[in-house]
Amino acid sequence: MNKELESLKDQLMKNVDFTRIFQIAIPILQPVIIGGLWLLASRLDKRADALSKLITLAEPIPTVDLNIPKPVVLASLYHSTSELADVLGDILEFLQNVKVPSAEDIVDTVKKELIEDPIVETVEEILPDDPVFKKQLADCIMNAKDTLGYAYWVAGPLWIQGCMLRKGITVSLKQLKGKL
Repeated sequence: MNKELESLKDQLMKNVDFTRIFQIAIPILQPVIIGGLWLLASRLDKRADALSKLITLAEPIPTVDLNIPKPVVLASLYHSTSELADVLGDILEFLQNVKVPSAEDIVDTVKKELIEDPIVETVEEILPDDPVFKKQLADCIMNAKDTLGYAYWVAGPLWIQGCMLRKGITVSLKQLKGKL
């Protein structure tokens, strides 16, 4: 009977495909193996230790994605937990001292910047020093603002140029080249 069991066992073992076990076990153990090897490398090599600390500091930041495998990140976090705690403490302390403007302050700032005329501020440096020219230009700008309303920001420069041409005032390319 013992021999029959042995032969039956041998027949069963011949039919078992052990590669199937590896096909199941390797994907399950792969993250553990990778993380363990990275942790071992981090403890033995100074360069891997420095890289592990960099990974530990960079990965928790939502805008930074290093595309590093999760087992390596986990091993790095495990290896450099104290450094991470120190840095996060510093970040939290810094964020407590940061003054964030309220929504009303932001809206007021935007309104203030929209009221100022960016066209006059940037062009004024290259305009002729003639006071008559500057007066006519200011009149044309005010005319464009009054007439166009919100469309001033789109069609304002063309309106101003047309107004200046109707008044017979032009700036030649030669004058502008001398100023630029």
